Amino acid sequence: MGDSTRSIDFAPNGLLVRLLDSSRRGDYLIAFAIGAWPVLLAYLIGAHRTIGKHIGYWDSHAWLLAIALPALLFAFRLLMSRVIPVTRPWPPPQLPPIVSLVHGETAQASVYNALRKQVLPTGNVVLPLLLTLGVHLLDAPYVLGPYLGTPSTWPSWASMFEVVENIGPGENLFLVLSAGLVQFCLVFLGLLSITLFFRHNLFFLRNVYQRRWIADGDEARYFQVEPKDVNRCFGFRAANIAFNTQVRALMIAGGAIFLSRYGVLIANASEQPEFLRFPPTAPDFGELFPLPSQWLMALSWLVALAVVAMPALVKLLPRLGGGDRGEHSVADFLHEYFSERSWPRDSRGAKELLPTVAADFARNSFWPTGDNRAGVLFFFAYWIFFLTLVPVPLNNLPLVLLIVSATAILAYLARLLTFKGLRLPLHYVDEMLVDPTAEVAPNSDLGKDSEAPNTNIFISYRRRDTAAYARALYERLGAAFSEDHVFIDIRDIVPGENFVQRIERSLADVDTVIVLIGDRWLSLTDGDGRPRLEDPNDIVSLEVATALNTGKRVIPVLVGGAGMPDAEQLPPAIQALAARNALEVSETRWEYDLGRLIEALRAQ
Repeated sequence: MGDSTRSIDFAPNGLLVRLLDSSRRGDYLIAFAIGAWPVLLAYLIGAHRTIGKHIGYWDSHAWLLAIALPALLFAFRLLMSRVIPVTRPWPPPQLPPIVSLVHGETAQASVYNALRKQVLPTGNVVLPLLLTLGVHLLDAPYVLGPYLGTPSTWPSWASMFEVVENIGPGENLFLVLSAGLVQFCLVFLGLLSITLFFRHNLFFLRNVYQRRWIADGDEARYFQVEPKDVNRCFGFRAANIAFNTQVRALMIAGGAIFLSRYGVLIANASEQPEFLRFPPTAPDFGELFPLPSQWLMALSWLVALAVVAMPALVKLLPRLGGGDRGEHSVADFLHEYFSERSWPRDSRGAKELLPTVAADFARNSFWPTGDNRAGVLFFFAYWIFFLTLVPVPLNNLPLVLLIVSATAILAYLARLLTFKGLRLPLHYVDEMLVDPTAEVAPNSDLGKDSEAPNTNIFISYRRRDTAAYARALYERLGAAFSEDHVFIDIRDIVPGENFVQRIERSLADVDTVIVLIGDRWLSLTDGDGRPRLEDPNDIVSLEVATALNTGKRVIPVLVGGAGMPDAEQLPPAIQALAARNALEVSETRWEYDLGRLIEALRAQ
């Protein structure tokens, strides 16, 4: 990728960069002017005071929008500066917290530029704009009904011309549109925040190291878990401000929704809703949410909750991402998080046994900054949300206390269910991934994997046909049985050593020979056009013939869509290979098929 410390060729969206740029202080005056204009306009046309059932603009507390818009812009910029400060090309004046999880300037520059490309494209502005427009279009029939000849179902300043003769429909409509612009900006900033948090959290999950996706030697640009982290956060505590800020933002959003509903439902209510009386009656949906935007705001909060909770999926990554992985063993699951070089080691530098790694894994938190912190933050976030669902009658103190207590209990239960739901997929794999004190089951693959196996494996392959498959197979078998029990020529033959003698000695020491057969295994030819398998000095033929003649267990492994050759297609010295049961390893079922191979090797 060239010099990754330089800025990448990427043109970010100008509006988004401006909204994220806290140095543009003049924008707060613009935001205040947008919010204050409807306040002034309502006074000028006489729609600021309550007349009959029509609540005036001032009396509805809508004047708070003049303060709310610049305040929300300030909060938006503050939150984003703590999570994704990516407005500047590399090198930035402030490093995003998750970028600090990788080490070295080159790796950090690569991750920073990749994050910037995820956060700043135009699509991240277009989507919340369209959603905001859709929300307001849903509200339009209710607000604009009186202007279209429909009787007002929500008497307020939006239809004040119905009761005040000197207010014309055009003046009133101008006030509605002016106030709608303020609400449009508020909703847009809220949805934009959700969008950017989603991009950030998805980037984080995609960049946590997983063996099946990341090429060997490319680990430095990915976030690697540290199960021995003393904070029990997989080493992600350095990025705590990015994740905890999002939960605080969720709490603020819940409070904003609550205040919005207070302005529409509580402050304007002339009497207590029927369903809050005793004995209560079934609530009317229209009484709970007089405008579509009211329930859409509650729905958007649930979406925001799902987005903010995304980092908690870090312990479930091997069960995500598609493919047939439903039968993962503990060994398969844990090895996904580590390259061969990064497998946890003890104080003497030896590789940790799998039960120890599983126990360390179970001790770490789901939430990247600790489950205790997350528990408190999520409790308050849920609590605020539940309070927004019920218009609390402030004139009835006993009922207020009852509702506040009941919603607190619901929030606590929701918090418990959230973390229980996260643990369930790990329980499905093995109890040891959840409980660090769990014992190894007698028939568990974890116990088998942690023992030094007696199986010694030789991988026979042709470089021009299956070199990449051989390397990947070696990595996987080395992780399952240790590298000392797996032979492959690219690792174990030193320069200058006699190739044939080394192969023969290695075959003498192994129990099993895996013959990798690709789609060109039969058809590859030498310089004279003769099939390589028919050459008496062909090393692959020598390996297979020696293994068959010495009674080794020989397993043909078919890769790249290859089929098992018939006996008549093989030279006489290796025709017995056709009688051996072959195992097909498909790229779309790689982990599952390799799991079957490992089980077969253990069962010998």
